[in-house]
Parts: sequence; C-alpha cells; structure tokens
Amino acid sequence: MKFGHLNDVRGIDFTLPEDHPIVENVLSGTASKHPTVYSGLAEWGNEGFPGKIYPLKTKSKDFLKLYGQLFRCVELNATGYRVPTVKTVEGWVAAVPKDFVFCPKVSQPISITSPLGKNEAALKDFQEAMDAFGDRMGTVFLQLRPNFAPKRMDDLLQFIDRWNAGRPNGRRLPLHVELRHKGWFTDPELLDKLLRELKERKTGLVLTDTPGEREIVHMALTIPEVFIRFEGNELDPSDFIRLDAWAKRLTAWFERGLKTAYFFHHTTTKALTPEMSNYFIGKMNMLMGLGLKAATILEEPRLEL
Repeated sequence: MKFGHLNDVRGIDFTLPEDHPIVENVLSGTASKHPTVYSGLAEWGNEGFPGKIYPLKTKSKDFLKLYGQLFRCVELNATGYRVPTVKTVEGWVAAVPKDFVFCPKVSQPISITSPLGKNEAALKDFQEAMDAFGDRMGTVFLQLRPNFAPKRMDDLLQFIDRWNAGRPNGRRLPLHVELRHKGWFTDPELLDKLLRELKERKTGLVLTDTPGEREIVHMALTIPEVFIRFEGNELDPSDFIRLDAWAKRLTAWFERGLKTAYFFHHTTTKALTPEMSNYFIGKMNMLMGLGLKAATILEEPRLEL
C-alpha cells in the first residue's frame, strides 16, 4: 500500500483520534458474545514468502494452500486489476480451509469509471464471481482513488444502491468503501452526512491507517464490523506502538458490541508483514483471550558454502 507511505516517520503523531459519535449509535452497548478477529496480508504470492513462511522451494501453485494454513483471511488485491472468473474463484475456495475468508477488491473496470460501475457487464460478471465465494466471503471492498472527491457523493451512493439491487433471492453482497481524498474527513458536516448514508445502506467505511495521511483516520463505524488497512514502516518501533493502540481500541469496541474486525497488514517490504500480523494476534489474544493462531515463521535458510 504505497498510499500515504513515508520513508521517515519521525515526528508523526500516530495517536488514534477519539471515536466518532456515530459509534455509539452503531454498537449495541453490550459485549459481543462471539467476537471475530481476522488478521491477514494483502496477498499470498509474495516472492519473499518462500523460505520465510513457505518452504524454500515451494511452487507458486501451492502458495494459497500454504497461506490458508497460516492465516484465516486475505485482502484480495488481485481482483482489483481484473474481474476473476467463477472457475478461478472456485479454485481459490477449494484451496483453503472452511474457516478461511476472502476480502476481494472491486475490479478497476468498475471502480475507476465515471460514473462508478458504468460498465454493467463487468459489474455483473464481478458479482457472479463474488457469489462463487459462498460462505468464504468476508466482505468486498471498493477502493476509490485519492482524487475521488466529495463532489461525487451522489455517484457513490447511487453505486451502492445498485450494488444489492435485484440480487438473487435478496441475498446481500457485503461491501466496505475506502475513501482516500481527505476532503471527506476534514468537513464535519459532510462526514456526518456520509456516515448516515452508509449506515442507512448497511455499508462499511474502511479505516485506512497510513503515516502520511492522518486526516483520514476517521474512527467511525457504520455497521458493527470494521475493515482496517494498516500501513507500517518496515517494522519500525512505531509500528508496534500503533498496533498496540489498535488492539486496545478494538477490544473496547468488542466490549460495546463490535462483531467482526478485519485487519490487514501492509509495509513496503511485504515479506515483513507476517511479523506484523503475529504481533497483532498476540496482542489481541492477550487482551481478549481469543486463542488466535500466529503464523509459523521459518528459520532463515542457510547458505551452503
């Protein structure tokens, strides 16, 4: 996740803001009986994973199967570039355990057009592919470009209204929206309107925590689940302080009725993200007694001289 990346994070105030007032209206106030935490990475196919979390000579066709043994979810960025086929999705589902979930990104033929989703054929094909995930679907996320400004509010809401219109058997396809233009978050009245509209449509708002864009860390919920995209800085000590803060905030939200948290780890060197996930899992286990399993990180391969 290059958006908001900084090479030097010294002097950045990473303090998480106070909750937006809407949180009180979205959460029930009663502790969740079955809190669910998913901690995962952006991809299963990084070239730095063999020898790190996969055996050194693992073939790429086996990456997903091994990833599914180590993590319970993936932020599926691959779908952002092209619409997958139903057959491809069925292959992904067959490769992972039954408790594994996918969080696919809406494909660019849908997400970068104006108006959103004007390519109706691509939208139809994408949603058919998403249905093929069945109960392995976590949530779909719509990532909008940094220049997607508040003047396109109507475009966004009309797309969301179309998203679940006419769905077979009335089955909803869950959706979170990632907005990266700071204008959505620096005008309190506009933000309040956005949150009300998303809450009414039962649509989530992605929380993006990245060093160079602190204005967009909005701390709002529009449904009783949260999707967090966390950009670290190569295992800098600040990464772990920030993860501590998130673990504490999520624990407080679960105590007030949050049901599900998706937490995805990013940093420039993607092969370092398993350490980030393991640290976060350890912290959540300590605070909430969840018993989440950390990924096994293999011993560094030894060179034969």
